[in-house]
Amino acid sequence: MMSSRSFALGAALTFGAVLCAFPARAANDKELHNMHGTVSYLRGGATTPLAPKASTVLDDDDYAITGADSLAEIGLPDSSRVLVGAQSKVQLKVFDLTNIAHADFVVVGKVRFVVQHPQGARADFTFATATGQVAVRGTEGDIDAEGNDLTVNVYEVCDPNLPVQVTAANGKTFTLVAGQSLAARLVNGVLQTQVQAITQQMIDRFSPDFGVPTSWDAAKGEIVSAASNQASNAVNGATGGYGGEVANAVGGLFAHKKATPSPSPATSSCSH
Repeated sequence: MMSSRSFALGAALTFGAVLCAFPARAANDKELHNMHGTVSYLRGGATTPLAPKASTVLDDDDYAITGADSLAEIGLPDSSRVLVGAQSKVQLKVFDLTNIAHADFVVVGKVRFVVQHPQGARADFTFATATGQVAVRGTEGDIDAEGNDLTVNVYEVCDPNLPVQVTAANGKTFTLVAGQSLAARLVNGVLQTQVQAITQQMIDRFSPDFGVPTSWDAAKGEIVSAASNQASNAVNGATGGYGGEVANAVGGLFAHKKATPSPSPATSSCSH
């Protein structure tokens, strides 16, 4: 008869073998999560489906691919996340976590980027599309790259000195701060671009895939503050130094305008 000591030893060896069969993921792993729907990853020419709610480790140069009514998430070691919308294909070309979290993506379709990092750390993310390249340092926003069309919404910028930069295919660079959107389209070989304030319609373009941006309330606060400062500067000379009172009145008009309610309280993607 097997002694209790021998039985315990055998059980320990069996448990150890199980752990070896399913090794723990390293802290620097990049992971692809199937949030819902049809999600797969492409590696070395082979496409592998990912079951709903399942996850897998991504290697550099792997692709995340989604079908109709599907959503995937790429989780990165610096706490940043890239959501991949329906019928999209995103390549993670490289991720390197040193003193700067550096990542390069190639985007066809829709993504939402939430680039965040611990206090004192820095990030340098690039999203390449057929129409332009989007450089992100710390922010939340959306990208829609469909053929020769490109739309970029910026909801939050963690550091005002590090806005989002879009370099168009013609070499022209655009700077986007919180609450701004860029639309670019290649027509007959000519790239047409426009930068404007984000409207609810622009947000609704991405909401079916990703929901309401978590930091949109924070962005609206920055917009109101900027509008108030501009109003103060514009009327200060004409009113003999009473521009502040006028600007406060203008700010009050902005503050009392009802915003479209979010399903949950908005939070900043810069703090965690």
